[in-house]
Amino acid sequence: MEGIQIVVFTLNDEMCGVETTQVKEIVKYESITKMPDMPKFIDGVISLRGTVVPVVNLNKRFGLGETEITKKTKIIINDIEGKLIGFIVNDVSEIIKIPAEDIENTPDLIKGTHNAYLKNVGKKGDQLISILDLSAILTDTEIKSLDVKN
Repeated sequence: MEGIQIVVFTLNDEMCGVETTQVKEIVKYESITKMPDMPKFIDGVISLRGTVVPVVNLNKRFGLGETEITKKTKIIINDIEGKLIGFIVNDVSEIIKIPAEDIENTPDLIKGTHNAYLKNVGKKGDQLISILDLSAILTDTEIKSLDVKN
């Protein structure tokens, strides 16, 4: 495996990343319209150039607490199974290339069925970056429940 290019972001105090191939675009946080009967980690929907996009709060999804909305808060837009889905992150800091020798598989003890979204662990100097698979954060049932009509 050769290196990968990732978008590095923070979730409260945790440093995470996602491969650039999974990022359709990154947009500034905008006000989100609440929707009834959504899971607690779905903050609501935004309109992205006329398309209604459900927004997942990753801090809530991972049990990391509330997300303080600041001017640095971003929404990472991803296309999962033909549906646009947004993921709120505290801040997007950079895009970096991590060489293959600095990428390790997530230890089996940590990776389980409930957190299959943990893809790899990347090393940048002495910092560890949890590399996530955005397409595995939501279950198929959850993705179907987000079928918002435009």
